Amino acid sequence: MRVPMMPALRWRNRGHALLVRPILPVADMDAAQAFHRRVGFDVQRYDDGYAWVHHAGHELFHLRLVARMDVAANAASVYVFADDADAWHRRCRGAGVEVTPITDELWGMREFAVTDPSGNLLRIGCRMGADD
Repeated sequence: MRVPMMPALRWRNRGHALLVRPILPVADMDAAQAFHRRVGFDVQRYDDGYAWVHHAGHELFHLRLVARMDVAANAASVYVFADDADAWHRRCRGAGVEVTPITDELWGMREFAVTDPSGNLLRIGCRMGADD
């Protein structure tokens, strides 16, 4: 049996010393996949219990099915850096995803958050004034 592999592009680290790919726990892989696609990401299933989440050819994070997961106790989160947080906010709202208000933070980021069906917090943001 041939095992599906991640595309080679995703293994390149583009000269960085380290790369980090969070693995988020999910209670229901089908619901997680549908949610992340509604947000605007691509989801590539490895099998019934594992998936890669990417956008525009860049791997962002992984999803791993956890049996008997307590969604209410899930404290996992990931920060997704975007070129335009406002566009992502509009995209999520337009897809019917519940979002927090977008805010300008003291630490120089413009950001908002969404929570997936398994309780994973995704904060999506961009640097303020990056184009100045």
